[in-house]
Amino acid sequence: MSALELLHKLPLAINPQSTAGVDRTIQFNISQPAYVVIRNGACEVTEGSAENADLSLKMSDDDLVSLLTGKLDGMAAMMTGRLKLQGDMGLATQLSRYFDASKLQ
Repeated sequence: MSALELLHKLPLAINPQSTAGVDRTIQFNISQPAYVVIRNGACEVTEGSAENADLSLKMSDDDLVSLLTGKLDGMAAMMTGRLKLQGDMGLATQLSRYFDASKLQ
């Protein structure tokens, strides 16, 4: 499964309890950029670049797939330079609570 295909599955994996009241935009800078808008327990994926993302992640497609499916630790990826973040670092730490990785397999 490609990184973009996996991003399009995120609405199926969202955790509505953890994202209630959340209104954030996350940009994924991969080979085919896309962004996710999380709003009030739901999310929407759009291909392209967001004008004002709260958080931007830059990484390889393979690493993004591994990150989202729980096979790659985000902190380890960041420390080794495989993941570059810009913006709200607190939001980055919440992503594993916002999505159920088991639904992305």
